[in-house]
Amino acid sequence: MCNLTGQMKLNQEFYQVPLRFDAERLHREISQFKEMDWQIHKTKIEGTQSIVLVSLGGTINDDFAISGAMQGTAFLELCPYIQQVIKAFEAPVSRSYLLRIPKCSKVLPLGDYNYHWFRHRCIYVPIVTNLGVQFSYNDRTQKIDIEAGEAWTLNHSRYHGIANTGDQDCIHLVIETKGSLALKGILESSENNPELEARQIAYNPSNSSEIPLETYCFEVLTPKEIGDLTAEILFDAEDLGMPPSQVTKLVEKIEQFRRKWKQVFVKFHHDRLGELAYQDLILEFQQQIVSDVHKWLPAGSSGSLALMVINSMLSTSQRAIAKQVPRLSWVRKKLAIKPTLRWSARYRVVEHYQQQANFKRLSNQKVQVLELFQSPITLKEIRERLIDEIAEEKLVKIVQRLLEFRLLREDFQPPHFEQPLFIVSAPRAGSTLLFETLSRFPQLWTTAKESHETIEGIPELHPAARNYISNCLTAADATSEIALTLKERFTEQLQNRQSQLFLDIPAPQRPQSIRFLEKTPKNSLRIPFLKAVFPEARFIYLYRDPKQNISSIIEGWRSRRFVAYRQVPGWPFQEWSFLLAPGWSNLEDYSIAKIATHQWKSANSYIITDLKKIPVTDWCFVRYSDLVADPKKIVSRISKFAQLDWDEQIDQMVSRSLPVSHMSVSAPSPDKWRKNVQEINQILPEVQPIMNLVERSHD
Repeated sequence: MCNLTGQMKLNQEFYQVPLRFDAERLHREISQFKEMDWQIHKTKIEGTQSIVLVSLGGTINDDFAISGAMQGTAFLELCPYIQQVIKAFEAPVSRSYLLRIPKCSKVLPLGDYNYHWFRHRCIYVPIVTNLGVQFSYNDRTQKIDIEAGEAWTLNHSRYHGIANTGDQDCIHLVIETKGSLALKGILESSENNPELEARQIAYNPSNSSEIPLETYCFEVLTPKEIGDLTAEILFDAEDLGMPPSQVTKLVEKIEQFRRKWKQVFVKFHHDRLGELAYQDLILEFQQQIVSDVHKWLPAGSSGSLALMVINSMLSTSQRAIAKQVPRLSWVRKKLAIKPTLRWSARYRVVEHYQQQANFKRLSNQKVQVLELFQSPITLKEIRERLIDEIAEEKLVKIVQRLLEFRLLREDFQPPHFEQPLFIVSAPRAGSTLLFETLSRFPQLWTTAKESHETIEGIPELHPAARNYISNCLTAADATSEIALTLKERFTEQLQNRQSQLFLDIPAPQRPQSIRFLEKTPKNSLRIPFLKAVFPEARFIYLYRDPKQNISSIIEGWRSRRFVAYRQVPGWPFQEWSFLLAPGWSNLEDYSIAKIATHQWKSANSYIITDLKKIPVTDWCFVRYSDLVADPKKIVSRISKFAQLDWDEQIDQMVSRSLPVSHMSVSAPSPDKWRKNVQEINQILPEVQPIMNLVERSHD
């Protein structure tokens, strides 16, 4: 029997749905699409492409239904018969798309099992097919004679894939659904009567009713489902050889997890207000249970699949998370590139070096060498002192390691920071895109990354020094000692657009004055501090429409790519993302959308207020939408404001669409915010005053 309202149980691996569609009419409808309409499929399976018909918010994305309401795309509107095909299954639709499968001898996986598939199933309607199409199930290839216009579904609770060994590409209409009683009845009729003749569904020009879409619901696993899934994990772990002593500990951890889940579920049920609490428990599940049990559960086992379901419960999509650009020091380490040593340069120990974790890792010999740098001294002088104790080659390796460990630093004179440029904005406002564009100007130096550690690595500037009240810094925080330290820390990382480090230039040849470009969203709360440290500072205020900006902050929170702090005192959850705006600690009972709104409001309010206190010649206003629409015009205006030299490299970059920022969570789109339209509509009244102020001031 089938149960399509939760985790559908199928008695067999494949079902042919007793419905038949007009293959020729379907083929004519998809023939209208051009090659440019086909996008790389969401799971990036080798060679597969898709055209999205139903998606979150009706935009081109691959987000799961847990993220928001489903809506038809512009492509679906062009396909009246496909709409009738979808309606024929009498079930609300989640995602739907056309899937083009290339001719290929090997099996291509159709997706990993996860929470989305725990709730949903796929229906496949072949439109273009051939006799070489083969499905695989649990790594077993099964030949099924599939004809165009038929409809098939399969058991998604196991690994499955498809191989197209024919001589042409195949195209399937794929419909994802939780099911319905009506669809359950259709499948049961086929199961009970294998000889049942398929019902023909012809095109009806007068049938223009809308397709049924899945009603949005933030839905998590119930305590019963958590109990059943963790029972699968426990049973398989014990059955597959986990030692009894570890099983006993696992039982305790699972019981504790079940109790906590039930407590949170009783409080929030299926409500977005509980999202952070649920996220925290899933994180604890990964740390306490997955780390202990995963090696005992082979891929494809019931316990392994149960792990995937719980792990992915709040995942918004199946795409891989884009990796952030590695730090230069990390790249050097991976490529075995050692820090450049200059025999004539003077080196000294860093402040508080004995308190650093790396100091405790040093051998006695390395400590002995390190102690010789208490006062600035050249490597040549050190070699002369140790000439009878350590070979020169060994000494060089030790000093390079001390530099890598950041226990030793070159003693240098920072350059003069002439009219440094600071991009200030709310998080996720497009500052990375603007930063990466401006960093190509020939005279600008940057640290190639945001300055979280650079600034907060100074103990007095870390929020812990203020009991984590906020990331705000004022002019009073800019003591002469801190100002010098910050300039030194920036100088250590300075690089030009050719990625040449400032300190890799011989000291006599280093420029005495440099133009500096920086962007860190937390600096929206630090304008008075930055102006005190750098009196010549100029600011570029980047403003992004709150619908787009707050939606992107929401997406960032859910991706867990932008965690700023862990285990923050006064915050009941393990992680906090983005900036600590004043009043943040009062938000524990708020949804992620409300927290994101608070961060956007605080960042923009502080920027507007603080920029009013400095000369208007020291800052300029830029709309993100204008930057994307006409990059050459906007960057040209910024270059005049900042007195930057325009050259051919800049001209070529801004004469076309700007490249996607490496910090993007998903593909850019002006309508991407519609994925979160319900949450965004609720918070718009809160941000309207700032929107009005910006419109009046910068119309």
